[in-house]
Amino acid sequence: MRNTTIHKIEIIPIEIKLTEPFVISKGALTHARNTVIKIYNTDGQYGVGECCPYRSIHGETQTGTVAFAKDLAAALIGSNPREIHKHVALMDRMIAGNASVKCAFDMALYDLVSKMDGLPLYAFLQGDRDKKIFTDNTVSLLPKDKMVEKALKFKEMGFPVLKVKLGERSSSKDVDRMIAIRNAVGEDLPLRVDANQGWNYIEAHRALQAMKDLHIEHCEEPVQAGNIVDQIRLTATSPIPIMADETVFNHKDAYKVLSQHAAHMINIKLGKSGGICNSMKVAAIAQAADVYCQTGSFSESRLGISALVHFDMVWDNIIFHDLDSPLMLSEDPVIGGMTYHKDWQVTVDDTPGHGADFDPNFLKRFDVLVVK
Repeated sequence: MRNTTIHKIEIIPIEIKLTEPFVISKGALTHARNTVIKIYNTDGQYGVGECCPYRSIHGETQTGTVAFAKDLAAALIGSNPREIHKHVALMDRMIAGNASVKCAFDMALYDLVSKMDGLPLYAFLQGDRDKKIFTDNTVSLLPKDKMVEKALKFKEMGFPVLKVKLGERSSSKDVDRMIAIRNAVGEDLPLRVDANQGWNYIEAHRALQAMKDLHIEHCEEPVQAGNIVDQIRLTATSPIPIMADETVFNHKDAYKVLSQHAAHMINIKLGKSGGICNSMKVAAIAQAADVYCQTGSFSESRLGISALVHFDMVWDNIIFHDLDSPLMLSEDPVIGGMTYHKDWQVTVDDTPGHGADFDPNFLKRFDVLVVK
């Protein structure tokens, strides 16, 4: 095996406008302000990663990811790209949290090393091609009539399942929304809901009980992240399975939540866990607990979601797939990578790495910071 080291790292802050604002209980997003990381080895090969910081969830901004990316890049120059676990540990020692920017580096490292081995990322991670993955689509938190309109549109587009953003107080308004949506789309289309921490225990309890006959697959993060006492109470009594999202950033959180019975399921996002390395640990802890998981996203392009699909292909306990963020962007600047099919199955091919890259003409719009 040829010895090679990390020779150069490029940091590129990008911006993509959404087709329309994406609204959750935490607020509205109008642009994806992502940070791209390219890691080059001494043979000229490179891997690409991407992160999308949500300040209300990560406590990170694009400006912050770029600033700290310079320090991370300087620390990795001259090292062996294959030592991914070592590099993840180094990043964690350098700064607490900041999972978003760490994810971009982790993703680029996995892309580079799997390219060096000539393997598609799923195979590098010991996954296989047998798994069938279908994405949902998400209805933003809007006035009831607008949400019904969106739900009907997505049903007509053939999406096999809808995810609905809730989290308003009083939660009776959210119940009204879900009754209207269920009546509009019929009984056969699966629905999921996500309160994004918008309720407290009383509102969550009322909403979940009121929605128990609406055939909802699960409810994500009904109360404030970290409120383990109320999460345990809700999980014990809810007629709808509870999925931990913002409460579980990494494998340590997963152990805490599952060991205390504070959720029935976990939503795994590369951008929460700091990338693929730690997300593999989250999935393994959930598998050991015989718990189902979902893969989710922030506002990544098809590049970030391509890496996520490869990760998804490794785990049979990941049975829910929220891979719709690229569909919300006003342009697709990515070459190669994952494909959406007419029935909304999502696939990747056997190109080495995660198979995706940014169009060079798109990247020319933005400043490039180089560390070498």
